[in-house]
Amino acid sequence: MDRLFGTDGIRGVAGEYPLNQVGCVQIGKAIGKYFASTNDTIVIGYDPRESSVDISSWVIEGLNTVGVNTVVVGVIPTPGLAYLTRTMDVVAGVMITASHNPFSDNGIKVFDKNGGKLPDDTEDKLNDLINSEIPSVENTGVSSTSSEGVSDYEDYLVESSNVDFSGTKILLDSANGATSKLAGRVFTRLGFVVETIFDAPDGKNINEGCGATDIKKLSELVKSGSYDAGAAFDGDGDRLIMVDEMGRELDGDTLMYVLAVSNNHKQVVATVMSNKGFENSLESKGIKLKRTAVGDRYVLEGLEETGAKLGGEQSGHIVLPDLATTGDGLLAAIQVMSAVVATQKKLSAWKDEVKLLPQATVNIKLQNKKLLELYKVKEFISAQEAIIGAEGRLLIRPSGTEPKVRVMVEADGATDKAEKIARELELILNEEQK
Repeated sequence: MDRLFGTDGIRGVAGEYPLNQVGCVQIGKAIGKYFASTNDTIVIGYDPRESSVDISSWVIEGLNTVGVNTVVVGVIPTPGLAYLTRTMDVVAGVMITASHNPFSDNGIKVFDKNGGKLPDDTEDKLNDLINSEIPSVENTGVSSTSSEGVSDYEDYLVESSNVDFSGTKILLDSANGATSKLAGRVFTRLGFVVETIFDAPDGKNINEGCGATDIKKLSELVKSGSYDAGAAFDGDGDRLIMVDEMGRELDGDTLMYVLAVSNNHKQVVATVMSNKGFENSLESKGIKLKRTAVGDRYVLEGLEETGAKLGGEQSGHIVLPDLATTGDGLLAAIQVMSAVVATQKKLSAWKDEVKLLPQATVNIKLQNKKLLELYKVKEFISAQEAIIGAEGRLLIRPSGTEPKVRVMVEADGATDKAEKIARELELILNEEQK
């Protein structure tokens, strides 16, 4: 039995199992069976990709047939749905999104009643339920809509900072995703001088040449437009990448450094992907770093274990457990800009304090990720680790959200080394797949 859950929920091609009608109805039944009793309510939200409404309706069908009521809040960022799950009278939340993936993909993320992501053992139990027979009940649940959810989340974001941002000019890139329009409203209400790009979703343009995974246009415009900063979110709004007034990128590592130093944190939790230079910069300020597996839910587990109040991923998930239960791009951008204004230190000055080591990541397409467990593959990886070890880091891991393997090298000449290792590994993997 295949495990449907990756590092961030269930994800795949929209319209193909498990994200077809049969699969989504069964997923809805399983979620309802696990989290709810008859007449309990589960809140539903989605991003604006073209398949989201159909997938949400199928999941709702499954929930309703096992007696669970649903309330649909429509298009909302994933962290907004998590926020509503813990503030509304509901027993769980379901977000339909494929985050930074192209529009042809979609996915299902589940939150418990506290707005938290699910641990592995809960996902395993849900996986078993999805693959079991779940009978419908006679008294089916009902579905309703709410226009207040997004407004409540917007108010929460605006109230998260009391800094005076008057005159601070910012350019926002919403990736034609779930933060479209909302981001502009929030930052305008906070007092920023706001301009926006890529905030007109049409169902197919989500993440297309924009957002946190492609900041080229944002960087060009900020550099030429006398902005104080630029902020890019991904399709579902849980990631943040920023650019300084010179158009230079600040990834999740650098943003965590800004928040850690400006707020006097003693420890930060990040993943194995975070740059060694980021770790060194923290240590120079007396701040410890704990590393976890990749995925913001593992960061959350690390935060709970250590009691630290800041964590995140290089990719732009920033977790502030005193304010939110998951990564929140809008919230993180507000907090970073709060630090910039409060310290009167430009983003460029903050960026210059973090001396990142050369790092490169190359992706290899791979459907059967179990091939990474073969002795021949492990032997190759060990040999390459020995070569890289003395001068940097090598990390080879399967993506939890896409059919890919990521090869990350951190060392002088990182790009050439990563590409060489990726080519050689790909040859081995292709040979094993014959």
